[in-house]
Amino acid sequence: MKRVTISKIKIDARKCKGCGYCVRFCPQDLIHLDANLNQKGYHPAVFTEEENCTGCALCGLVCPDLAIVVYKKRQNDSLPQRKTRC
Repeated sequence: MKRVTISKIKIDARKCKGCGYCVRFCPQDLIHLDANLNQKGYHPAVFTEEENCTGCALCGLVCPDLAIVVYKKRQNDSLPQRKTRC
């Protein structure tokens, strides 16, 4: 029986400096830079289309600001498992 994994990404807009690494490295093109500025005057990254995320965690690995946390949850598990925060 194949286990279905649901992934969720949390981007802390307060920490994000809009470097664009996560945008560049997301293989599904699910992250883009927001048109609005954050409190520090940067265009933070925004995660879209949660249902298409594979949970590869490349975005979290390349984020120099530690602004991205990737969560993975197996369909039958009750609590999400934190995968990475770099």
